[in-house]
Amino acid sequence: MGTLTALTTRTSRRAYDGAPETVSGLSRLPTMPLAAVPAAASSGATVTALSSAPSVLPLPRTRGTAPTPAVATPQRPATPARPAVGTSRGDIPQLTGLRCVAAVWVLLLHASYVPGDVFARWTAPIAPLVAAGPLGVDLFFVLSGLVLTRAYLERLGERPTAAGVWAFLRARVARVWPLYAAVTVVFGLWCSARLVFGHDGVVAWQSPQPDLGPWGWLRQLTMTQLWDSRGIEGISFVLPAWSVSAEWLAYLCFPVLVLGVWRIRNWPLPVLGALAVVAASPIALVSLGSAESGETGAWAWALRIGGGFTAGMLTWLVVARIERTPRVELWAQRIVLGVVAETALVAYWAASAPASAAIPAADRLWFAVPMFPVLLGALCLARGGVVRFLSHPRLQHGGRISYAIYLVHFPLIEITVVAMTRFPALAPNSSLAALAVPHVLVGSVLVAHCAYRWIEEPARGALTRR
Repeated sequence: MGTLTALTTRTSRRAYDGAPETVSGLSRLPTMPLAAVPAAASSGATVTALSSAPSVLPLPRTRGTAPTPAVATPQRPATPARPAVGTSRGDIPQLTGLRCVAAVWVLLLHASYVPGDVFARWTAPIAPLVAAGPLGVDLFFVLSGLVLTRAYLERLGERPTAAGVWAFLRARVARVWPLYAAVTVVFGLWCSARLVFGHDGVVAWQSPQPDLGPWGWLRQLTMTQLWDSRGIEGISFVLPAWSVSAEWLAYLCFPVLVLGVWRIRNWPLPVLGALAVVAASPIALVSLGSAESGETGAWAWALRIGGGFTAGMLTWLVVARIERTPRVELWAQRIVLGVVAETALVAYWAASAPASAAIPAADRLWFAVPMFPVLLGALCLARGGVVRFLSHPRLQHGGRISYAIYLVHFPLIEITVVAMTRFPALAPNSSLAALAVPHVLVGSVLVAHCAYRWIEEPARGALTRR
């Protein structure tokens, strides 16, 4: 991320899935409850370079990526082996905290494309990690498949009924649609106002521009706008909302997928684990054969939601059958740390890709995705510092509002960019612009908190009761 001497902006896409309700697990063994996650999902982000005159909002172009010693513990009294997750209700705290981390990852990525070099200077040491923000959406996809399988596998897989499928879909709509609809309507009106009162024909920070006609509004509000599109550009009023449309498609397919998963639930654990990794790998394999596919490549979104969601479902089959012993917890903690280190390595490897590299920077990121089923599975079984960190009350609340963070932050960033191109006092690299960037970050979290408290949860409760 170098110093920008002209007005440069880059966009990216990353979406977010909705969070499932957890109900029951798979194992029929005696269990000791382990909390589970209300989940999440998703969003995606593509890095795009923009340039424009101060009076015109620039449009995006194809993007590239910028580049403890062991402590002895007293012998504990022997305790029976604990299955990972059984019939417990509630959240898995470490997964809830991980949702917060993934949402902030995407938020930082999008903030890095605000015109000017203030943010780049602040985040220079971790610039490759910020540029790897698209992976946050894939993390949400895997997490969504895992948590939904935990919640609904026995009810839909063992005894599939029309009533059960309807209850599942109704719960999903109650979870993801109200806040999505509110943000879509508000920002859609903003885009319409720009179309009416603007002079440059630009209504959103995308290329091509989203459809503001009646058919476009209908598809936005039914979360179906992505289904027949090869890419994610110009699909949604709120750019990251492409992943909500992708998640909704996965929810509709879930009752069929869960029937297949139910029939292989007793396969050997190594086989199921290998299948989970393979399921998450298509997006990485495609990047080997097609240059510059990246996040905006043809049908890349379908590979990401299909592979990640299925990988999460298979990961749960493994987790649910592993007994939680002190030895398992220790090794799970080590695996979590190893996967985190490998993901960081991939991010820096992607950032170091030269322009002539056979595998471009944008495609190198996908090599981290096959590790996500391993990360989430180990995190479900681990104890130790990482679990304690992700279980902190602040991260727990961040996980609960992560869906709201994902939906509201991009409109706030885009409004800020428009202001920077219209008001000279807010021009990039000005004093006020430098002050605006951190306020956009903090403001995104505050607005997300209010949206969660006053829109998302009340609407979800009302729709669930009805």
